[in-house]
Amino acid sequence: MAKKDAANSTNNKQKPDDNAKPKGNDDGKAAKTAKGKKGKGEKTEPKKPRTPKELAIAFVQWLWPVIVIVVVVFALRSSLVDWNDVPSGSMQPTIVIGDRIFVNKLSYDLKVPFTFWRIATWDDPKRGDVVIWLHPKEGNWMGKTRLVKRVVGLPGDVIELRDYSNDPATPGMSRLVINGQELTYTPAEAPASTKDIFDSRIPYRYYTEKLGDVEHLVAFVPLARSAQPAVDENGNLLHDEFGNRLYQGVIRSFGPFTVPEGAYFLMGDNRDQSKDSRYLDSIGYAIPRENILGRSSRVVFSLDENWIPRGRRFFHAMP
Repeated sequence: MAKKDAANSTNNKQKPDDNAKPKGNDDGKAAKTAKGKKGKGEKTEPKKPRTPKELAIAFVQWLWPVIVIVVVVFALRSSLVDWNDVPSGSMQPTIVIGDRIFVNKLSYDLKVPFTFWRIATWDDPKRGDVVIWLHPKEGNWMGKTRLVKRVVGLPGDVIELRDYSNDPATPGMSRLVINGQELTYTPAEAPASTKDIFDSRIPYRYYTEKLGDVEHLVAFVPLARSAQPAVDENGNLLHDEFGNRLYQGVIRSFGPFTVPEGAYFLMGDNRDQSKDSRYLDSIGYAIPRENILGRSSRVVFSLDENWIPRGRRFFHAMP
């Protein structure tokens, strides 16, 4: 009997009370109920306005990623690749007003971003290359004016331009002579991608010019006046600061001129409407190598004067 009572006593101790609840759960529910009542009974305190210091810190935290992105983008444009809009017709018909051209700044060298310091150089401009370069004189607070022209003369070349504008067979034409060899010219038509772009009032004449290994179109304007010596109001001849005679009009006769070492002779494909290396008073006869930023070989996209896309010029390759 004693053993049975002892067994029952043991079973009673091991059997949990169905009505008993864990103390921890009771406390959690109670705290939750109390919190709910407190939330209904009390008003939440309004956020305190940020101090000027906190606002400044928040602004800097927002601005910093933007600054990093801008610096990286401009660094890439400065040293690797860029694009250049074309506001003038000096390279027609190869490049027209409104074109945006791709610029490969790794064509010749690698520069430290935002400087002209070369880290490495692996090539130099070739005859016939279309290059983007900095004007030696023109510019504003943002820097020198960027222009696009074609490389005609290399260091050491002897450049000459002969006037054939009065020949009825080639009205307005001037022929390039490089190192004593006159280039060949073949009559041509304007490219299809430039249809209805050029001013119909200007009677352009087009020829294919063979410039070394590069064949490309050039344009002449027969009605343009050939250059005449510039004179002042008293009829006296005008000269630049170096004593060179200045001219007014299109220079169709030039040289012979020897391109200095470390410099290049550049010309526009629109020969009678391009201020280039022929014009000492504007450009100077030779462009230093360090002024050349990169090479272009393709139009990325093009917009007309009303900002309407010219689909036929998109990704147009240029010789």
